[in-house]
Amino acid sequence: MSDPTPPHIARLVPRLGLAGTERVLELGGAPGVAAAAIARLLTGGGHVTVVDRSATGVRRTAERNRDLVGAGRVTVLRQDLAAIEPGAAHFPAASFDVVLASNVNVFWTHPARANVAALAALLRVPGGRLHLFYGYGGRAAHGAVTSHPAGDDGDGARSDVGERVAATLAAEPALTAVEVHRLGPSVEIRARRAAA
Repeated sequence: MSDPTPPHIARLVPRLGLAGTERVLELGGAPGVAAAAIARLLTGGGHVTVVDRSATGVRRTAERNRDLVGAGRVTVLRQDLAAIEPGAAHFPAASFDVVLASNVNVFWTHPARANVAALAALLRVPGGRLHLFYGYGGRAAHGAVTSHPAGDDGDGARSDVGERVAATLAAEPALTAVEVHRLGPSVEIRARRAAA
C-alpha cells in the first residue's frame, strides 16, 4: 500500500538512530506502517520482524508490506508478546539490535505480562536498544524534546505513563540506561542491553 506515513510514525523512525544494517523487532506492529518506513532504510543484512497478536493485524501488515516480505526484508508473525521465548524459532537470543513498540500498553497496564526479561534477552549484548513510544502527538510534538533519567521527571511524581513504563524497564537487571524523552505530547522510553 502507498498510504502516507502518519506523522507520529514519521517522528519515531529517526529516533531509532538506524545505521541501516540493524535487525529490528517491532512489537504490536500492525498495520505495518512503521515496518515499511524502517525497512526502506535498511541495507545489507538489515531486517524487520513484526509481531502482532491479532490475525487481522498480521494479515494487514503482510498485505501492506507484500513486496518487502517477498524480498526477505520483512517477516510478519502472529505472536503474543507474553509468549515470546528467546531461542525459539524467529527469536534467536541476543539477535536484535533494536526492539521497538508504539502505543503497546502492556508495559504499563500489565507489567508482569510485558515479558521484559525475554525482550532484554533478545537484544544484542551489549548495547541492543529498546524504544517504546506512547501518544500520537499533534503539531506540538514538533517542539523541543526534554529528557531525563528514569525516576526524575522534574517534580518527583511518577504518575505518568512514561515513568510507569520506565520503572518496569528499570526493574529488569539486563537493561541499563533507562531514559524518558518527552516529545511534545508523546513520550519515548529508551533502554540498552547491559553487558553480560
